[in-house]
Amino acid sequence: MKNRWIAILIISVLAILPGISTFMMVPKAEAKAVNTVMSTQSWKASFSKALKGSNITEENVYVTTDKGRKVTATITLGEDNKTLIVSQLAPGSYKLHVRKQAFAPSELKTTSHVIAFTVVEKLEAVKSEEELQQYFKAILANGNSEAESESRTENNTSSEDKANSLSDSSNSSTTNNQVEGVEEGDIVVVKNDIIYAVKDQSITVVDASNPKNLKLATTVKLKESQYISKLALYDNVLIAIGDEYIEKTGTSMTTATFYDITNPKNPNFLREVAQEGFLQDIRITKDTLYLIGNMHPNYWMLKEGETLDLKPKTYDSSVSKDYKSLPLEKISILPNTMDGTYSLITAVDLKNGAKATATTKGYLGGSSGLYMSENALYLTTPIYNGNRGDMVGGMVMDRIWLPTQVDTQVFKWDIAGTALNFVGATEVKGSVLNQYSMDEYKGNFRIVTTEGNMWDEQNVSRNHLFILDKNLKELGSVKDLAPGEKVYSARFMGEKAYVVTFKQVDPLFVIDVENPKKPTVLGQLKIPGYSNYLHPLDDTHLIGIGYDTEERYDAYSKRNFTVTTNMKMSLFDVSDFQNPKEQSMVKIGGKGSNSEVQYNPKALFRHTEYNYYGFPVVLYEAGQGDEIVYQGQGAQIYEITAEKGIVLKGNIISKNSGDQYEDWEQVVQRVVYIDDVLYTVARNEVKSYQLKDFKSLDTLPIK
Repeated sequence: MKNRWIAILIISVLAILPGISTFMMVPKAEAKAVNTVMSTQSWKASFSKALKGSNITEENVYVTTDKGRKVTATITLGEDNKTLIVSQLAPGSYKLHVRKQAFAPSELKTTSHVIAFTVVEKLEAVKSEEELQQYFKAILANGNSEAESESRTENNTSSEDKANSLSDSSNSSTTNNQVEGVEEGDIVVVKNDIIYAVKDQSITVVDASNPKNLKLATTVKLKESQYISKLALYDNVLIAIGDEYIEKTGTSMTTATFYDITNPKNPNFLREVAQEGFLQDIRITKDTLYLIGNMHPNYWMLKEGETLDLKPKTYDSSVSKDYKSLPLEKISILPNTMDGTYSLITAVDLKNGAKATATTKGYLGGSSGLYMSENALYLTTPIYNGNRGDMVGGMVMDRIWLPTQVDTQVFKWDIAGTALNFVGATEVKGSVLNQYSMDEYKGNFRIVTTEGNMWDEQNVSRNHLFILDKNLKELGSVKDLAPGEKVYSARFMGEKAYVVTFKQVDPLFVIDVENPKKPTVLGQLKIPGYSNYLHPLDDTHLIGIGYDTEERYDAYSKRNFTVTTNMKMSLFDVSDFQNPKEQSMVKIGGKGSNSEVQYNPKALFRHTEYNYYGFPVVLYEAGQGDEIVYQGQGAQIYEITAEKGIVLKGNIISKNSGDQYEDWEQVVQRVVYIDDVLYTVARNEVKSYQLKDFKSLDTLPIK
């Protein structure tokens, strides 16, 4: 995950640049503001010193044009008494004037502030190479060496119709996607009795038409420098996506390779599409593939006086064999960004065999989080606050920048096929856990965050839920949930949101988000342990997968502390929203037991007809002291219903044969089904079982 490093920027250096954060420095008090804001949003200026509400008058706080003429604007004081919010301004260049009389008395020296900013109607493309070079030179001029260091080392027609266009309509497994109609891809996909599985630089194609006699149909070999992390299906096209190092250009590329699998025993290469940098994730919706990634240009070489091409490279084998730099008209600078990283988005029209030209756009301002609905893409990135001279171990470290995340920036695009329309950006307090902490519903964006560090007793952590409108303006929020804890999982289900926080016990919060202007906590449940992933069973029941915990006492520190013991799966009954309860629970293995489903929901197996839910698992038991003893690995399948609760149906475990740890090659990666047969897929073998009783049918070794 890429980090964002926000430096203290000098206004005079950056005045010529659009879309860049600027900071105005005074001897002891500071002001921070975004230089560019969209006309659909409010502009904010934050101060290190509190303002006095009664002193926010037209005389003390006002807005002028860049020529000095006063204009009418709505100016309000934020809840923290340190933020001024300016709205109702037409596109143009402005200055906010804040006289020292507006501030509340404090130990900080008071001074007046004049902060320039621009309101734009739409995001403009970079106009010249000089402007692009100046952007990166400004980063270097402000000593953003931490960003340099990191750059060097970081190598939803009907819902039924939509589902059918993305995957096989037969009775077989599909990817556990977050949003219906938005395909996310996985390392194993299934179509027409064929299993396609990733293995390093190849794709294993298994013919499962006869589950009692599995056959290796073929192995698709990719380049030695190409590592596949995602497979996706669209009609008769198989798409392999991953990262590739291109030796002749000295760069890494995110590459999508397309194959015609009309004859799965002989996949036919169609084309390759690539963008420079590293893959963040993919999505497929409404007949379009989206590749989303980050690219870090070598801008620090500007220090050596070198002339550099700092534009990302792209590649499309159907157009040219050359790697080409992205044209300037395809590059923009996102508001409030200054980290020297590109967010790259490539869109490919998949209709007619994915033959249409790919479209790539680059946005200066990297991202680490992603959520996509059928109509919009949201990217998030952490905003850090670092202070040189922080106390570390009782010593002042005046040469080390110690950043802590304080906020999350959200960027939004409306999407329509290969067309991307940037909507705007905003900030929310705290950090976002993962894509399941985000959601779009009836055009509004919902996001759950944790502010602060739960181990910081001086400044306790807090958890928030924010609801933003289509232009990313805040409509409503629930703030300060579970002080001293952090979010471990979240799930939005229409007009309800479910949030799990944890430090010593697991509170499951039920939040009513039907009224976006007034979300309300309806109830909560506190139990030992926590859920890393929440999955809807029906409208009033949730499956939680996580760990059980127990509290212990440390005689040395004379404090209680919490440790994980075993995996745990719970069924939560939320039919009474004010009184949620854990209806059923099973403990899985002992201390050290684990499953990929804990951090990657793609590993969840689902079969709605049988009410089956399962996942790969590696089992351990507690030994002497802190020792853990390996027991075996494989998969477990549970029947989960609101009537019966959780019942173990298939315990497909290969027992320990004397090994101390699991064999990585043999660990089950995915569990899938075709008709009434279940298959476990590992790197070195595929096994088939009867779904009704899990009787073993066949094993196919894979070399």
